[in-house]
Amino acid sequence: MLTIKSSQKLFTEDEVAGLTGICLDHLRNFARSRHLGFIARAAEAAGAEADKWLFTNSDLLVLAVLVERCDH
Repeated sequence: MLTIKSSQKLFTEDEVAGLTGICLDHLRNFARSRHLGFIARAAEAAGAEADKWLFTNSDLLVLAVLVERCDH
């Protein structure tokens, strides 16, 4: 069972991994294959672009139900 704040609308990939127990590699692969979440491009201090996945409440619920926790 997941407990989240009702005011929180978006979750970072790190938050989703912590809440669901899914490792980042599996999370990214599943999100790409099932068209969940979206990529936010943020400029880092060095000027390079960093890709971060963001997920909605609905995405989080789908992930929690369909993907098992990682054991590795």
